[in-house]
Amino acid sequence: MICVSVAQAAHHLGVDAKTLHRWLADAQLPLQRHPDDGRKKGLSQEHLQLLARLHQRRLTSLPEVPPAPMKCEVPPLPAELLTLPEQLSTVQAQLSALHQQVADLTLLLVQQAHAKAGAAAPTPPSKTRTRSPEPAPPAPRSRPVATTPRKPVHVIPRVEYGEGGHYVVICPKRGVLPFEPDTKEWFAWVAEQESFRFMGKMGHFSAHHEWRIPKGAWRAYRKIRNRNSILRLAPNHELTIAVLEQVAEALQAHLM
Repeated sequence: MICVSVAQAAHHLGVDAKTLHRWLADAQLPLQRHPDDGRKKGLSQEHLQLLARLHQRRLTSLPEVPPAPMKCEVPPLPAELLTLPEQLSTVQAQLSALHQQVADLTLLLVQQAHAKAGAAAPTPPSKTRTRSPEPAPPAPRSRPVATTPRKPVHVIPRVEYGEGGHYVVICPKRGVLPFEPDTKEWFAWVAEQESFRFMGKMGHFSAHHEWRIPKGAWRAYRKIRNRNSILRLAPNHELTIAVLEQVAEALQAHLM
């Protein structure tokens, strides 16, 4: 629909604007809003032709109706693009499986490394004593050389934080034990130990079981600047990794 302004309609009818408004009032024809701009008002082509017939006027050439815009046809997408979401989903699933395989392989390598380290660790000396041979008599006019026997090295179990983000328990005789901390097997193992070495993310120390304290409490020991620092840990049933890491961080703070 073409909306002709009042000035253009008066020009096509050959009258002034006041006469056009009077004709519209007599014919009871209201002005209409412009389809593109609501602030403008005008006459439709049908009302303009009706006024021309009522007042026997010949209209000049009216503006032609613009052709309706043709719809833009969008070409169909190629089959390769339609299958792209499915291909992306398959690639994401393969990447997730690959990440899981890498994590499992890393954990296996850490466990094997700890097992080799535990197997290579020296075993504690046997309690049975063998009779040493009698020393040879000293040479004449020579002073006997006093020798101090070396103390045997006692290897204790270790609880270590590995590269894969897991804690492992390493026994000097059996290597890496098949359980993780904070489990039922962990607390049963803790109740049977006298001491162990903790090497965590925040620091390290030696833990010793105080049998004289009720409920079997543990204490942490670390030598810092030629002084022994001691902190209380927890009883057997409360000795978790979180408690060990908290005490390790507190002892490490003494070095700052």
